[in-house]
Amino acid sequence: MDTPNVPQNPAAPAAGSPRRAQLALAAVVVVFLTLLAVRGYGPRFETRPTEPVPSAAPIDLNRADTAELELLPGVGPRLAAAIDAHRRDRGGFRSVDDLRSVPGVGPVMIDRLRPLVRVEPPAAAVPVRADPELPPRVRAQAPEPAEPVRAPAVRKLQPGDPPIDVNAASAEELQRLPGVGPVTAGAIVAGRPYRSVAELDRVRGIGPKTLDKLRPFVVVGP
Repeated sequence: MDTPNVPQNPAAPAAGSPRRAQLALAAVVVVFLTLLAVRGYGPRFETRPTEPVPSAAPIDLNRADTAELELLPGVGPRLAAAIDAHRRDRGGFRSVDDLRSVPGVGPVMIDRLRPLVRVEPPAAAVPVRADPELPPRVRAQAPEPAEPVRAPAVRKLQPGDPPIDVNAASAEELQRLPGVGPVTAGAIVAGRPYRSVAELDRVRGIGPKTLDKLRPFVVVGP
C-alpha cells in the first residue's frame, strides 16, 4: 500500500530560524556596544605627547647653572653652555625674550620655555665700607735682603815682596800668589813636600805659564 505524498507548506519556517535570528541580534548588540565603548573611552587610552609640567619655582636664567638649564625641555648640554656664555658675556638677561640672541633658540622654543623660566636682575655688588672705629692696618714691611758677606780680598804679592815658602805657607797665604785661588792653594798643600819650584807643575791647575808667574814669588824650604 503506497503512502500518500503530503504536500509541504513553503511558508512554514525552518526549525532553526528563531535561534539564528537571536544570534544575529546578539551580534548586532555586541558590535553596537563595542562602538559606544570605543567612542566614549577611546580618548582616554590614546597616547598623548609628553608636555613639560611647569615647576613650582621657575628657573632663573641669570642664576641657574648649566645642570639646571638642562632640565628645561629642548635644552641640552650645548645649548645650556651657550646660554651660560651669553649671560656672562653680556652681563645677564634682562628678559626672557633676550634668549632670542642665543644661537639655537627661536620663537617657538621661547614660547615653550616662558612658563618655566624667569629673569631676576643680577645681584649688584655691595660696596664695603671701612669701619671708622677700626685702626688702620699697618702693613709689615718685609726686611730688605741682607747683602752677601764677602770675604776680604786677598792682597796679591807684588814685585819686591818677600817670597812664600810653598812647603810651609798656609792655604790662605798661598792665595796671595798670582793665579792661585782657594782650589789651587789646596792642591799645592796636598802635593807637599816639593824639592824644587819646578815640581809645582804636577799640581793640577798650574801650567807652564802660571809656573813662570810664580817663580819670582815662591821658594822651596826644607
